[in-house]
Amino acid sequence: MLKDPRVERFARLIVAHALKVKPCERVLVDALEDCEELIVAVVEAVTAAGAVPFVMHTSLPVRRAWLRGATDAHFETWFEQFVRIRRDMDCVLNLRGQDNFCELADVSPETLKKFGAWTLRAAHEGARPGGRVTVCRYPSKSLAQQAGMSTEAFADHFFRLCTMNFPVLHREMEPLKAALDRADQVRIVAPGTDLSFSIKGLECGISAGTWNIPDGETAMGIVRESANGRIAYNVPSSHLGWVFRDIALTFRNGRVVSVEANDRERVEEILDTDGGARYVVEFAIGVNPYLRRHIVDTLFDEKMAGSLHFTPGGKDDAGTPSKVHWDIIQSHLPHYGGGEIWLDGKLWRKDGLFVDAAMQRLNPDALEAVLAAAGPWAPA
Repeated sequence: MLKDPRVERFARLIVAHALKVKPCERVLVDALEDCEELIVAVVEAVTAAGAVPFVMHTSLPVRRAWLRGATDAHFETWFEQFVRIRRDMDCVLNLRGQDNFCELADVSPETLKKFGAWTLRAAHEGARPGGRVTVCRYPSKSLAQQAGMSTEAFADHFFRLCTMNFPVLHREMEPLKAALDRADQVRIVAPGTDLSFSIKGLECGISAGTWNIPDGETAMGIVRESANGRIAYNVPSSHLGWVFRDIALTFRNGRVVSVEANDRERVEEILDTDGGARYVVEFAIGVNPYLRRHIVDTLFDEKMAGSLHFTPGGKDDAGTPSKVHWDIIQSHLPHYGGGEIWLDGKLWRKDGLFVDAAMQRLNPDALEAVLAAAGPWAPA
């Protein structure tokens, strides 16, 4: 097998930076689709770190066949075994390739909804205290088609944005975290949008090559019952095997009370999954300067510079987490129609550009220049 040095660098970044693998640790590589070159490189990097790799590898056609015949007993057995394996691992890499964007199109929506709920539950209940988990994409012809690029050009794009100098990115994002940590009231204003909520007393997290790759976002919760107003998402969202467009949600006292979308009934059904689904679990800001247009892949689109996502799937009245986690994205870059974020009554970001002098190095052109000067990631 010919080895692409970019794949080897990416594998080392995953092992050393994202997962921070230590000697003698057990590392699960949970891989989907044709990404063998990266699986091999990760296994070699894990072994070189003195750790123990364990690989599970399947494909979307295999998953489709299993899902089309799946019963509750199938899901329960899968859940029990998967959680047992996850709990026995110190690190988990969810590696996701994609040969056909629509491979699961003929699996029933109800089955996909059930599988999504079981998968989210497995992630929660299989989490090992102190364990590290990351999700990584892999360049494919299918993703290249979604991006409107040749396979070669998309691979070049992918490795540029996925092997950037993430420690430098983290450093540049620290003022963003500081501003959100001390803020109370947030207001989002954009075409079709006027939404207000509180983040008082909550802490913002930075993800710079840690939670998933591609990366470059902050994330935090909101005060549960504080959201009021309407948000019109302007980025299509792929969720449970369906592409949703023109989603608009109206909130009253933190809860979604009205839905608009190209398939409103299906959105309503998702939001009726349980008592927490209509509440928000996450407010996040995307800053990745290499991502400025969507490709209908959430792992990429939620990191776009100038974007935010406001995620249904919070807790119910008893504090039980929802089975739903749906990152739906709004971009404020001018070619999406612009928009504003206000913090505590002051304009904070306009048309995707930070107004605050402390964060102007995070604006797309400036941050791209900083990262270009730093060069790609290299182990410390």
